Amino acid sequence: MLSAHGGVATTSTGIKVTHTIAQQGVIGISTTKKVILGQGFQQSKISNVQPITNDAITTLVYPNPVVDVVNFTFSAPVTGKIAVSIFDIHGRLILFQEKEAIDTILSITNLLIASGEYVVKLDGNRYSFTTTILKSK
Repeated sequence: MLSAHGGVATTSTGIKVTHTIAQQGVIGISTTKKVILGQGFQQSKISNVQPITNDAITTLVYPNPVVDVVNFTFSAPVTGKIAVSIFDIHGRLILFQEKEAIDTILSITNLLIASGEYVVKLDGNRYSFTTTILKSK
């Protein structure tokens, strides 16, 4: 990482502020249950988001390639609504739905999107999953 200037200052109320100027570097973040390590451009060390732990839930995606229906089967129930986001290869959001799984299966039907490769992100109650699918005619 390169930086023209940087430092740490403490305010009169005891809050620590870090800064860098003209920083260049690779951005990355790695988390475990005990440590969050950030690399690259200035990143916050404070987070109000509860870590997502889905170690116990595995997800099976089928069929892939997809024609007009894609199914996600969970190894354990995911309660509540699940946000389904589908992105094209340029990172543009193509489709967004909120659905509830029936038993341990979530199905997205009537996929009226062009043929190609897409990234699918599922976010639910203490559950997060990302995969790629191939849409065919």
